[in-house]
Amino acid sequence: MKVVEVTPADIKRLIAFLRTAWKEAGAGGLGFTGATEETINEIASGEFLNDRLSNRNVEMYLAEDDGNVLGFAATKKINDDTVELSGIIVLESVTRKGVGTALFERVMSTAIQGGLRKIVVKTEAINKRAISFYMKKGLCKVNRIKEDVGGASVDLVVLEKILR
Repeated sequence: MKVVEVTPADIKRLIAFLRTAWKEAGAGGLGFTGATEETINEIASGEFLNDRLSNRNVEMYLAEDDGNVLGFAATKKINDDTVELSGIIVLESVTRKGVGTALFERVMSTAIQGGLRKIVVKTEAINKRAISFYMKKGLCKVNRIKEDVGGASVDLVVLEKILR
């Protein structure tokens, strides 16, 4: 398995991956709270993804094996010191096989090489699996907030890690 930065040539594979991950998780699946079919169609569109690729503060990664996309991660630089891990998505069929860890390590390596001081991630408060994953990676809970996601109020846990 390898982790690569998303390029315009990867957009079609990324679209297919996002739709497959959504179908595997099901509506209301962890990591997809508040998402609807309409939301998924929006974020799994070439226009949306190409827009993200053109944003110099956004980085996107694919975990792949033999050309098959197994996972995806995206970050957004918040300021000169902080990057937000927008999320890691791994196909349900390959969870607990190191895909999320490989993506997280790539995100961390890029953040450290970029001289960033802190990484922040928000995840649903009910997503114990993600919270446990991030805490095992050295992030600490720092806040609990509510955010509007697709018209639904979602209870989130904010975690962060100081990098330097």
